[in-house]
Amino acid sequence: MTLIIVGAVVALAVVVGVGFFLLRSPSGTPAAEGDVLATNQPTGEPSPTEPAGEAGGNSVLNAEATDPQKLSLAEAFPETKAEFNGVTYTRVKTDMTDKCAKAAIGKFAEALDGNKCSRVVRATYVDGKKRHAITTGIAVFPTREDALAADKAKNLGTNVWFRALPGGSGSGAERVHIAGGYASGLVWGRYIVFSYATNADGHTPTAKEKALGEVSGAFRDNTALVLERRITG
Repeated sequence: MTLIIVGAVVALAVVVGVGFFLLRSPSGTPAAEGDVLATNQPTGEPSPTEPAGEAGGNSVLNAEATDPQKLSLAEAFPETKAEFNGVTYTRVKTDMTDKCAKAAIGKFAEALDGNKCSRVVRATYVDGKKRHAITTGIAVFPTREDALAADKAKNLGTNVWFRALPGGSGSGAERVHIAGGYASGLVWGRYIVFSYATNADGHTPTAKEKALGEVSGAFRDNTALVLERRITG
């Protein structure tokens, strides 16, 4: 979902000394899939997004040989707060693992290992009123072909995708891994970028609660800016 606020794309802005950033859409990403309402399944895990876009992205990002820098939490999530449509979100949890299967579910977890996923970074954000919780992240592969192959292994019907990252007690993100919500994702070069936005109390959004779709898309697109910066420097 394109992040357009009152008809204009919001430029990335860092407020010095505060640690905020405004969410916007990257200028050069592959076409991202639409945000998808994912209802909670009997497994107790959140359903993921539809198949990610398979645009080629920039050739620099297509292989570890041309993009050798290891992805860190500091690079992926440099700020502790985010703002979108006037709402501020605070980062409450981060996680980085080189055992990618631990950050995923079922056959998709197996596909991450089988396609040589080397790292998954995740962060969860919560708004000030603790109404919404969003997990966003990036999975890293040796090549674009590996990323695409792994992405094809996910299954919405059986709830097979990345795991959302719950926060601690009182964070407002305790239920993000078991709640229904909106999922968004894309494949760009050798990376899968993903996000999952839920209601903090765990209830699946109703047909009238579509704002979470925009929030999910905003976090996905902002996380993808990490990759854009690798291209543009």
